[in-house]
Amino acid sequence: MPHRSVGPLEMSRHRTTAAVLLVLLAAWVSSATAGAAVPRLVFPVVAKTTYTNDFGAPRWQGSHEGNDLMAAKRSPVVAVEAGRVVKWTSSRSAGCMLYLYGRSGTTYMYVHLNNDRTLRNDNDGGCRNRIAYAPRLRSGQQVAAGELIGYVGDSGDANGIAPHLHFELHPNGGRAVSPYRRLRDARRHLFQRPRSTVETLELRVRGTVVRTRGDLDPDRIRIRVTQVRLSNGWIAKPARTVMMTLPSEATLRRSTAPGTWTTATIADFSVGSRVQAWTPVMPNARSQARAAPGRLAIRDIVLRR
Repeated sequence: MPHRSVGPLEMSRHRTTAAVLLVLLAAWVSSATAGAAVPRLVFPVVAKTTYTNDFGAPRWQGSHEGNDLMAAKRSPVVAVEAGRVVKWTSSRSAGCMLYLYGRSGTTYMYVHLNNDRTLRNDNDGGCRNRIAYAPRLRSGQQVAAGELIGYVGDSGDANGIAPHLHFELHPNGGRAVSPYRRLRDARRHLFQRPRSTVETLELRVRGTVVRTRGDLDPDRIRIRVTQVRLSNGWIAKPARTVMMTLPSEATLRRSTAPGTWTTATIADFSVGSRVQAWTPVMPNARSQARAAPGRLAIRDIVLRR
């Protein structure tokens, strides 16, 4: 077959095609690396939350660059991974907002945090600590995964709309990508963690019995939790269950009248029974907040009337 000469224009086309392929390959590799850099997250809201895959949905200012997590006003908002937080209060559309620069290199945006002093839509609280942000939170502060950083609200252009957290995910600090899949895979904590300066905690857990296991050593009881109260006074309503252990030294009681109790056994804690349980002193650790089955022990549990 005779050799066909290649002119300057065709050579240019070949080079252009190769360059485009290299750019596309680099973009694909960069995208894959960015996705791999994002760790498994802690779910950002410790409360009953509903959300849909609304990333890219049309909005008045353009396409939606996050997912809206609908939850009760002032529900705790936590760090999805360890990193550095920066407050942002000068955006009229975002309202009270916070950046989390994750240790992985991923940037997260928390938008429409609370600005109401009461549970009404009073807009009197401003973007301040204990209103929008966690107590004593400072810009530039390092936070741990699961640590309290703010509260769900409706500030900015969400004013008067149902309270929610607009949550964005930017791998390697780049463009926003849909957080939906990672939110579905995120670990839901039982409670919001205080700062690392708080070394130990105790919990009071309220809820109803889902299941008991008297055939294990130690015995266990699964509780559908309605409220967790931390020893520092913070409250969470995590809308999840927890399997707690009953060591041999745990106290089991039945409430018979206001202020009076009788001794109980695990057989008395039937499915659907209302209970209140206290934990022993435990470390302020991510593993405790995650509350994997059997991780939390019971010091005292009362079968409520």
